[in-house]
Amino acid sequence: MFILCLLMLLLVGCGEGTPSGGQIAYIPAEPTADLTGHVTDAPAATAAPLFTAVPTIVPTAVPTATPVPTPTPEPTPEPTATPVPVEAKLQRYVAGMTDKEKIGQLVMFGFSGTKAVSSEFAKIMADYAIGNVILYGANISRDDGDGGFDRCAKLTADVRAHNATDIPLLISTDVEGGYVTRFRWRTKTQSADVLGSNNDTEAAQLQFERIATALCDVGINTDLAPVLDVAKSPSKTFLGKRIISSDEQVVARIGCACVEGLQIGGCLSIVKHFPGHGATAADSHNTTPVVKKTLEELEGYELYPFRQAVSAGVDGVMVAHISYPEIDPNYIASQSEILISDLLRGDMGFEGIVMSDDFRMDGLRSKTNLEQAAVRFILAGGDLILCGANHTYQRSILKGLTDAVASGTISEARLNESVIRLLTAKMKITDWEP
Repeated sequence: MFILCLLMLLLVGCGEGTPSGGQIAYIPAEPTADLTGHVTDAPAATAAPLFTAVPTIVPTAVPTATPVPTPTPEPTPEPTATPVPVEAKLQRYVAGMTDKEKIGQLVMFGFSGTKAVSSEFAKIMADYAIGNVILYGANISRDDGDGGFDRCAKLTADVRAHNATDIPLLISTDVEGGYVTRFRWRTKTQSADVLGSNNDTEAAQLQFERIATALCDVGINTDLAPVLDVAKSPSKTFLGKRIISSDEQVVARIGCACVEGLQIGGCLSIVKHFPGHGATAADSHNTTPVVKKTLEELEGYELYPFRQAVSAGVDGVMVAHISYPEIDPNYIASQSEILISDLLRGDMGFEGIVMSDDFRMDGLRSKTNLEQAAVRFILAGGDLILCGANHTYQRSILKGLTDAVASGTISEARLNESVIRLLTAKMKITDWEP
């Protein structure tokens, strides 16, 4: 049986009954008739493949939807206050001050003593809210071993302890160099005329920067210097060596260097004695000097250093008790609207502190009483009334100002104008803010 099966396989494998080559013989299809009755050949049979290829289906990636994040709500910003300009804050502060506090800012008073404020002056400071104090030579113990600096520091601390408001005090003195120095300086300070002769602006600036630093160290923040008076013959005036030069340009150049030095050192600078004390030999401490010059004549000489100082940004200008009848026939300089408001403020454009010379001087008191003089000075455009250690005079000044404010003679607007100038200067040299 096995052999029979084998033989049959061999016959098939050898292609018996098939064309050579082992190909399957073509068997024609049976003829078929089409719809018209014609006989046609049937289509050739197509051999069915042993395997039908199944196409590979590559799955198409279904894009994953990107999740849309839920937006985080923005926090509601806190409302921010618009910064208030310093000028507006200052005006608002001044508007909230009492009349007494405002009037107290318009004066700079002195007292006697080297160790502490006198009891009478302490009462004046408290009763009238005095805003500014001056120390003269009598307040400085220059014979102390250190030249008076240590004792002065203790004195100014006592002065500040009697301040009736939170507004810092201007505490001043007048260190000019030469013999007007108040203290005994370890390094000699050169006089104004020596500075002028040397004509060295750098040396002048450095000297006054050193002066300012030393003053600030003992609690003094204002120097009534330099002298900007100019005279053809300085020795013939009562100022003498306190005058820088007979050349107005040298006075301006050295004077501005002194101002810059004081400001760098942290002090206010108050130049003096506007509009010029050099054209007279008379001393305004004892009499009222008269200068018969026109404004045009002053412009070419006396006013030049002051104009330059104003342009350089000086903090204050002290006005003299001198009569200039060709310019103002009715009032001395410290009472003159023509010289203060029209010339200094208007024509020269000065916006700083206008300060009077000392109200104790006969150059003023021989012309008017102190109550009227105080009011007139403010109405003329002045800001700060200076009066040394005479408490009777001080009370007269305060009475005149108080009555004038109460009656409206000095308006609130005029009062506020001066107070704002003074507080602005104080902000410049202290960390106080309104």
